[in-house]
Amino acid sequence: VLRVRSRDVHEHIARVLAHVRRLESSAESAVQIHFSAQGSRTNDIMRTLTVLTAIFLPLNLITGIFGMNFDGLPLIHNQLGFWVALGLMLLVAVGLVWWFRRRRYLDANEPGN
Repeated sequence: VLRVRSRDVHEHIARVLAHVRRLESSAESAVQIHFSAQGSRTNDIMRTLTVLTAIFLPLNLITGIFGMNFDGLPLIHNQLGFWVALGLMLLVAVGLVWWFRRRRYLDANEPGN
């Protein structure tokens, strides 16, 4: 009777261990899916921040050049110089936004090309 009982206990322990291993595998898969989703979300956020940086970097360059204290810069002494520079910056920003939208870098649902 003791042998039968010990075999029964041994089989029960083996079933419990197999169940625990399956649960461990399922939990590990769930954690990997979570990390994958977080990585994808982080990639989307980084892509958006990169696009915004690429749009504002040329504007900062133009502003920095026109902010220098030199007399020989074009458009400095012209009354329309400010408006020309502002129009140039607007044109650059609109052009970059158009290009990034065409390449689908600004779409939230689709990855960039």
